[in-house]
Amino acid sequence: MRKTALISTPHLICYGFAIAAVLWLSPKASHAAEESKSDTIGPWEIAATFKSDKFDRCSISRKLDDDIVADFVRTDDGLSLVLSSPNWKLDRGKQYPVKINLGSLSFDDQVAAEANSVSIDIKDKKFTTGLRSASALNVVGAGATIRVPLDKSTAAFDRLDECVEKNSKAVQTNPFVAPARQP
Repeated sequence: MRKTALISTPHLICYGFAIAAVLWLSPKASHAAEESKSDTIGPWEIAATFKSDKFDRCSISRKLDDDIVADFVRTDDGLSLVLSSPNWKLDRGKQYPVKINLGSLSFDDQVAAEANSVSIDIKDKKFTTGLRSASALNVVGAGATIRVPLDKSTAAFDRLDECVEKNSKAVQTNPFVAPARQP
């Protein structure tokens, strides 16, 4: 009797198991690199991010006009503001001058650029406190003013602080249990 199949049934079964294993493991491998869990308060999305099962950062973010996203990122080291847009074409590594207005507070600073985002470290205590009570933050660049509405920011910043506190201390309290990963 003549065989007409190109691949025998046992080989098909082996290939099937191999493909299933690759598909099953692929999402798990990508989650091992970076995983996040999120929640929302009003317009703000709160996220806790982990890299290789270790707490990395918490952030609150919201979408603005023109595909711009404003992220306030808190780590154990402090708070920073990241503004990003897929439409921007920035010079990576360049520092751009900006004027930042928050209520009655105003100061000049530099933002560090990546390909489609800029970031600034927020170190001033008055500024950090003002973020909770002001109605908007304005970042004035040479070509445009980016307005970040701060509605519901008091609750969002409280949750941001709680997120960092809960997730950075989870390993310290019991190193044998994985952190709860709460935003």
